[in-house]
Amino acid sequence: MSTATTVAVVGGGASGTLATAHLAEAAARAGTAVEILLIDPQPPGAGVAYGTTDPRHRLNVPAKAMSAWPDDPGHFVRWLRRHVACDFPEAGFAPRLHYAQYLAGVLDAAVNRAPAVTIRPVEHRVTDLRPIGRRLRVSLDDGTHRAADAVVLATGYGSPSDAWAPAELRRAPQFVADPWRAAPPALTRGDEIVLVGAGLTAVDMAQTWGREGVRVHVVSRHGQLPLAHAGEPQPPISPRVEPVPTTLRAARRLVFDAVRAAGGDWRRVVDGLRPVTAELWQALPEHERAAFLDGPVRRWDRVRHRLDPAVAAWLEQRRADGSLQVHAAGVAAAERGGRTVRVTLTDGTVIDAVAVLNCTGADIDPRRSADPLPMNLLDHGLAQPGPFDLGYATEPDGRLRSSDGSRPAVWTIGPLRRGALWESTAIPEIRSQAAALADRVVAALPSPRLNRRPRDPFGLPLSTSTGAGAAYAQALGRLLRVQSGAEELVSAAVRLDPGFALGHAALALLGVEWGVEVDVDAALRAAEASAGRADERERRFLEVATARVREPGPDSAAVLLSYVQAYPEDALAVSIAVPTIAFGGATELPAEAWALVEGLASAYGDHWWYLSLLAFVRQEQGRYAEAAELAARALAVEPAAGHAVHAKAHIHYETGDHRAGLAWLDQWIAACGARASHRAHFSWHAALHELALGDDAAVARRYATELSPPDVGGVRALVDSASLLWRSRVVSATVPGAIEDVLRAVPPRLLAEPATPFVGLHAAVALAAAEDCRGLARLRRWAERQPDGPFPRTVAPLADALCDLTHGDPDRALTTLLALPDVDRLGGSAAQREIVEETLVHCAIAAGRPEIAADRLHRRLERRNSPRDRGRAAALPAVQGRAASR
Repeated sequence: MSTATTVAVVGGGASGTLATAHLAEAAARAGTAVEILLIDPQPPGAGVAYGTTDPRHRLNVPAKAMSAWPDDPGHFVRWLRRHVACDFPEAGFAPRLHYAQYLAGVLDAAVNRAPAVTIRPVEHRVTDLRPIGRRLRVSLDDGTHRAADAVVLATGYGSPSDAWAPAELRRAPQFVADPWRAAPPALTRGDEIVLVGAGLTAVDMAQTWGREGVRVHVVSRHGQLPLAHAGEPQPPISPRVEPVPTTLRAARRLVFDAVRAAGGDWRRVVDGLRPVTAELWQALPEHERAAFLDGPVRRWDRVRHRLDPAVAAWLEQRRADGSLQVHAAGVAAAERGGRTVRVTLTDGTVIDAVAVLNCTGADIDPRRSADPLPMNLLDHGLAQPGPFDLGYATEPDGRLRSSDGSRPAVWTIGPLRRGALWESTAIPEIRSQAAALADRVVAALPSPRLNRRPRDPFGLPLSTSTGAGAAYAQALGRLLRVQSGAEELVSAAVRLDPGFALGHAALALLGVEWGVEVDVDAALRAAEASAGRADERERRFLEVATARVREPGPDSAAVLLSYVQAYPEDALAVSIAVPTIAFGGATELPAEAWALVEGLASAYGDHWWYLSLLAFVRQEQGRYAEAAELAARALAVEPAAGHAVHAKAHIHYETGDHRAGLAWLDQWIAACGARASHRAHFSWHAALHELALGDDAAVARRYATELSPPDVGGVRALVDSASLLWRSRVVSATVPGAIEDVLRAVPPRLLAEPATPFVGLHAAVALAAAEDCRGLARLRRWAERQPDGPFPRTVAPLADALCDLTHGDPDRALTTLLALPDVDRLGGSAAQREIVEETLVHCAIAAGRPEIAADRLHRRLERRNSPRDRGRAAALPAVQGRAASR
């Protein structure tokens, strides 16, 4: 058995060829030497879809959408202009035979760019796949075997099912079970041909088998041919899908409403749905998806899988002259004759056909396949059928779900993922799958490295020395635990290796995102000067750091989220992208952060840090029991897991379990919390419990010992210390400290030009606590000048309301706060944003509107849905009275 690192790609059609090309690119980026076995009897690219040599068979998608590379959409058009026609239009429909040539060229070019990657074509079929030790044994139809460290199943479509055909027809020599594996016989004038099925395959066969004087009959239950693309296609329109519909009726209404809004241009709407089709499909319950497959699927296929307008015009011409007839019927019976077979349709039509072609479409149910490989995969437990028997059951990254819970190194791509994704058959989706899958497969390989670089705790290679890599990995561990000292370790890493670009970039980000004392500009310049030594991932991380430092805002957030999508295993990037104790995040809505975290399950599995993040998400969703279980699992592995502690603190607060929450948190702060880098925030949580319990003296003691300057400064003083002082004031508790001391510990720019809306919220609160109306007016003017978003829509009116309150006009302040939009977009946690509601309640009581205060508090308690919290509703009159007495 060979000891070389080997990946076997089973299937050499479009899916297999794209997977192989992207694997070569990924291996080159990672510095991995890999042998790729491309196993298929046919040449690369010549699968069912693109193996045709008939120049009349056209692509069903414009050339501009057919690039092999997601980040280079014009790649195929440029190839066409070099090899086919110098003026080939972007919106043109190329012959499919050219696309097979293009895929072969893409593969050759990718291999040429990856000198340590070897492609070995194996012109056989795979019959079996079994784990042998840590590797996989790939059995071929010639009785030989190959060993592989990973396998990618890219077998595409199976053969079409002939279950619809009467037995007599199946036995007839005129029956063509698989039209792609047969050539037209000699046809004469007056002959008739039957195509069963009216989809894209039938259109192709009508072109190949049609002759002058030969009549072609298209037979299907619905009697509808595919629709055409627009002659002059317009840009897609992406309909709003929030909230995501969970019924078929709601999904159809969403589409129809979008079509009406687009003036009836359904093509633009259908094209705009492509990026979210998988999300829509997965949101539907199983019975709704089954209902879709039982009926509306055909209508969807017609509008989704469209024809070249020229081909559609040819079909209409053939229908007009009578040489092509379409029957809304099925095949009822067949009787064999000599040269023909007599076919009787369910509408009574009788046709003496010289050929009956099965154009009903490929079957991707692995349990019905005539190929031994799917049967053996299921028998060995390496695979399970996918939803509705469409391909295989897979993890989000395409890895096969085995029946015994093991995770074999087997991935799949393309049509075989249709059950999970639905939209998984066209090149735009397959190329994206290939790019993502390639990085996962290469990262999972136990491969010999060209350069044995150190790695971070999640396996990502680092372009630095062993010592510097170890220091960086240790720093990342502290960041994930939310412990102090990470910046010192990153600084040590760049001292050990001044050319460590990633280390310099991380240091710059810690200065901006975590508030550590570092010369951010100098760190960024050092990173840029060392970029030549970095690999592609590290250079993209440098782009993220540059954007976050120099262009904070939505654009830099988009850069960060794009990087996380490409490299989900980069835990530092994920930490920055998800709003946490330490980082502001790159998402505007809590639901966006939730989706980001939930989408990382396949990257991190049961790692304690990921369970901690997921626990925080679950508590924000109000799923407190799940959150508590996840936090407990994380803390059992890593007692210092700061995010799990943070989640648990929120669970206690949101469920009103203040005494138990305070006792547990105090114990943790005294032990593991002593090393927490954001210890003040945990103390803030403890103070909230004390405030809720009415223990003003305890709040004052905690503020004096754990939350007051100079022990707390910078953004932590603003977010934790100042907010506690304001919250104490608005709930009519004793204010535990002087706001002037806090403001002296906060950089003035945070108050005048906050970097994020979340910091802007707390700047407004701090200025209100100081009764600084000039500062509030200055903050309002600055926020109003920012691009449309939470700053002008929420922070600016909030500053106005607080100014009115400071001037003694709670009624006017209440009016503004009641109309305040997009509070959720300010960022942070629900407990932190709750300060806006606390202020509103305070204003309502001060303005003599206790019914508004009571309504808001009752709604909060109902929202938490906790019997313990609902019991506290009886205390509301006392709270109101205490506030009114001030």
